[in-house]
Amino acid sequence: MPAATMTSCSSDDDSADVTLSKFTIDQTAATLTPGEILSVTAQFFPDNVKDKTVTWTSSDEAVATVANGVVTALKPGTATITATPSAMPSLAKTLSISVSNKAMKASGEVSGTWEAYTTVTVTGQLKVPAGKSLTIEEGVEVIFNSSDASGAGIEFTVDGNIYCRGKAEAPIIFSVPANERKYSNVTDCKNLWGGFMLNNTAADAEALFDNCIIEYAGSAMIETSPSVTSGIYTAGEDYGVQITTGPQFKGSLVVTNCTIRNGFADGIYMQGGNAIITHNTFSGNGATGGEAVNVKAGTSTVIAYNVMYSPNTNGLKLSSSGQDDAAGRSQAKCVAYNNTIINAGWRRDGTKGGCIYVEKNILVNLFNNLMVNCKYRAQAPKWGTPGVKDGCDDKSVIDYNCYAAGSIVSALQQDIDDKTTVPYLNYVSNKNYADAVDAHSLIAKSANDLGVKFTNYPLDTNKLDNADYDPSWDFTATSLPDGATDGTGLTSIVKTSLSVGGKTYTADAPQKFFGAKK
Repeated sequence: MPAATMTSCSSDDDSADVTLSKFTIDQTAATLTPGEILSVTAQFFPDNVKDKTVTWTSSDEAVATVANGVVTALKPGTATITATPSAMPSLAKTLSISVSNKAMKASGEVSGTWEAYTTVTVTGQLKVPAGKSLTIEEGVEVIFNSSDASGAGIEFTVDGNIYCRGKAEAPIIFSVPANERKYSNVTDCKNLWGGFMLNNTAADAEALFDNCIIEYAGSAMIETSPSVTSGIYTAGEDYGVQITTGPQFKGSLVVTNCTIRNGFADGIYMQGGNAIITHNTFSGNGATGGEAVNVKAGTSTVIAYNVMYSPNTNGLKLSSSGQDDAAGRSQAKCVAYNNTIINAGWRRDGTKGGCIYVEKNILVNLFNNLMVNCKYRAQAPKWGTPGVKDGCDDKSVIDYNCYAAGSIVSALQQDIDDKTTVPYLNYVSNKNYADAVDAHSLIAKSANDLGVKFTNYPLDTNKLDNADYDPSWDFTATSLPDGATDGTGLTSIVKTSLSVGGKTYTADAPQKFFGAKK
């Protein structure tokens, strides 16, 4: 019987298939900042396995990507990097990546670029010098200490140009430390910063705020405040505004897709320049006074498709006050359409304000605006007597608006005493109403008689003086009465397109419905 033949292979035979028994990567967790790169090394055991192919994947490529073991951090968040060996996928290993903002401090003169996803802690007064520009990229957080060494609220003075280019998914935030973000700090003016002061005197000056959150400004002005030393505001009387254009500002301002909220004074206060203010949400503007948008002489402004919730006094305060002053400011002009103003005027004691207030020779065209549960209708004292010290320009149009009221009434003692607890229904004899205003507007005569409804807003239960804006609210109208105008010829009195930062921004044309959203 023939003997059995046995064949064997030595352990160093390169042609043999070696089974992968273990697979590792040299890191299991890492913290990175946007733009940072991490190289990850894979190891195979035994080392002489034939197939050393690895598939690298990221659980969230918006946060971090990976290619051939090289991880690139993109924006704040978390992602899991998985390394899978083709020879035995069951041995896959993971690496947890946490991406956080870069950090820097800022004080004094600033220019250049603040890179995306950086947290900037501001420790002193800021200034973009004349002839310089500052660009702020998406995802930047600018956190202001409440005051400088002299006790003055920290302002952001812009004598040059500023371009704030946020994104919807990564807005730029201008705020105070997180533990100070409470409305009680607004009402007693504690721990607030001073806001933006746009002072560039050049005709080609530019300022852009796109997809920004600007909040908790309104520090009290003292003798050492930059706006006081420059002659813009008065110590002991004024408070920082979220965005101010000075009387010498002659350039272009675009504010779009922003949230401007919880400030002691106005949201935007314009004393000069051309502006497009569109698709923004204003809320909780003003503590003892204050408007969402306040314009004066030397301005040409289009205000459209904004939501203005609970301004202390008015959604819009429009005036040519300051016309022909030492700065040589011209007549103010403003077009405002397709805005939604809710619960205006209830947080201020008095009869001046509560919706839209027009005075002192400004030329305005206001139409297609939806006012809901505001204290008063649009007011224009001394209509037909144009003049800087008297009424508005009698060529103005304040008409084709809608004033809707729900069933909620004011529980404030001031309104009970004045018998003014119901939105606009009892105020047609107010001295500030003009016969030329709202001739074709729709005005509520009883609760819910106009049938205005929103996708998500408690029209009949939210208190009229509640300044706390709920981000889940949706003011898209699900029911609206007919009657708005298409705005033909009504927008031509202002510039509806402005070029800022190499891009032309154009205000959307009026839509033949009331309010910002339908």
